[in-house]
Amino acid sequence: MKPKQFFYVLLGAITAFVVAGGAGYYYALTNLKATTDKLAVQLAEQASAEEQIQYLNRLKNQYNREIEPILPLIEDALPRAKNQTAILAQLQTIAGGSGLALSNVNFTSPVGLPTATSQTVAAGNVLALPITFQVQGSYGQLQSFLAKVEHLSRFTSVTTLTVTTTGKGKPITYAMTVNAYVKP
Repeated sequence: MKPKQFFYVLLGAITAFVVAGGAGYYYALTNLKATTDKLAVQLAEQASAEEQIQYLNRLKNQYNREIEPILPLIEDALPRAKNQTAILAQLQTIAGGSGLALSNVNFTSPVGLPTATSQTVAAGNVLALPITFQVQGSYGQLQSFLAKVEHLSRFTSVTTLTVTTTGKGKPITYAMTVNAYVKP
């Protein structure tokens, strides 16, 4: 092989080597860029996930600090079961403490088999357990009774109140219906 041919072969080999090296460099750079972008997306997703976890932990701490302590109060105020004996005992205690005599207590008759929500009626987003009864006493005693009913730990409301008097100087009879509310 002549030196001139050798030079051209060598020049072609060097050119091919430079082109192949340039193509390899470009391929590696493109691959590196794609991997870097993919890594950046994954890091952003990880940072977002960590931020969400921190936010959820803050919410959990706030729930534990502010909501959890009042859950028993909410359960007392709006229980899932009727607890007829408990509400009746509270009404009896309040009536006695106000100087009234509680009598003729009636609950709505159950339809079908008794359940935790039988004898209740729909009252908006909750169920109401109507309790009908009579008390006898003075108007001042009735005011005291109603004030104490307002401060029961359970949500209640007086829905009807009928006043009957039998004569001057005799006790007044008050027939009323109280709704004790139940969580559906």
